[in-house]
Amino acid sequence: IRAAGSQEAQWKVDCTYQFEAALSAHKNGVGCLVLVSSIGADADSKVFYTRMKGQLDRDVQAIGFPRLFILRPPSLIRKGSDRFGEKAGVAILRCLNSIGLLKGLRPMPTSDVARAMIELAKRPAEGVESVNNQEILSVFG
Repeated sequence: IRAAGSQEAQWKVDCTYQFEAALSAHKNGVGCLVLVSSIGADADSKVFYTRMKGQLDRDVQAIGFPRLFILRPPSLIRKGSDRFGEKAGVAILRCLNSIGLLKGLRPMPTSDVARAMIELAKRPAEGVESVNNQEILSVFG
């Protein structure tokens, strides 16, 4: 929210624009969409971010893509990020992971998410598939 300036601004960037892009893609005949959501996304959550992502997931599913992948990575490692909270969260998770805790929440580079998106979009199949952290990593080895 700090980077966006307000909850309303973050909603516009992380939900409204993504939904409008998905809707436009569907109207123009795109048959497969790969949506990056978030671990814990839940349209009924009391937490703003996970509620926003959950509502986006629900709304994009309602569009009716023949094939929809919803990726739910945990913390993302972004090159050049200057967000203190993001960096601190990644550092804490890495420490916990190094002693065997919270392995399923291992921070993931955005480049790995992008590679998985490309590979998933190539798969011939129908329906909606939620893809968690471990599954994202397994897509490309």
